[in-house]
Amino acid sequence: MIIVGLCENKSATHVSKILNVPQSKISRCLRNVRTIFGNELFYRKKYGLIPNEYAKRIYPIAKEIVDHAHNFNNLANVQENSERWFEVAVPGLVTYLYPKALMQSIRHEDKQFHLNIVPWNNSTLQSIIDGEITMGVCCGNHHDALKLIGNDHEIESLKHLNNIFLLCSNKHPLLQQEITLESIAKYPFVKTDLGCNPHATCPFEDWCHRNEISLDVEISISSVSSLFNYLEESQAVSLVPYQSVYDLLTDIPTLHGCKLAESEAMRMFGISKPKTVEIIAPTDKGDPDLNWLKQKVKDVTQALV
Repeated sequence: MIIVGLCENKSATHVSKILNVPQSKISRCLRNVRTIFGNELFYRKKYGLIPNEYAKRIYPIAKEIVDHAHNFNNLANVQENSERWFEVAVPGLVTYLYPKALMQSIRHEDKQFHLNIVPWNNSTLQSIIDGEITMGVCCGNHHDALKLIGNDHEIESLKHLNNIFLLCSNKHPLLQQEITLESIAKYPFVKTDLGCNPHATCPFEDWCHRNEISLDVEISISSVSSLFNYLEESQAVSLVPYQSVYDLLTDIPTLHGCKLAESEAMRMFGISKPKTVEIIAPTDKGDPDLNWLKQKVKDVTQALV
């Protein structure tokens, strides 16, 4: 769990808080694993721990082990409590929006089941298909998911993400010039959303490719706290499609955010269509709890994302 946490969050301090264990235990675990594999696994930069190529090979295996362990524990809890567990995956940057809203509905309507919210990752779609995760919300392309799911699952587009927000350090040199797609492309770029197809490109990448502009995609980050930490301490920039993430910047004076001019967004979307927020869920119409939860997830997504 610690290794998976470090790969996903790039911060020992953040992982310590998530797992509620002392930071010394994080460091001790990392030393042990480095000894076991004979590899450093991570290299340290001023904005956190960055997994090397060897760690990137270990991560999906470790993630699968952790996911199976959670499922094993959930199964034991279901047997013990005679209550159901549902696991819902949502986009990493907006994971924080869902727990409070969904739990308020569960308590208000006295639903007798447990809920676990997890961030969407590269293996989530397969986990939904395999029944290990109940349903998922992702930011992607409708056609990518349609190619991968079978008749046991359905996909529904909830909204198009037509607004794009630029995020960067408040001291970034980009802010001293006109903000265009060309000027943004001069700086290291941080990708944020993992859609249904982990190999898919984002609209900005597509625009750069079509215009033969070299884009330095420095890293992919799907945690909002890790993204903010990274941008604060680097010359990187990011384009995100979520108003809710942009709104968080009012409390972070070291970061700058602005809505990309509509003319620039239209130039980009002339090459590649906007991403859509989609929900993927089982097609079991006879399960009232499942259908109730699906509708609540849709309501929260429409209202808050």
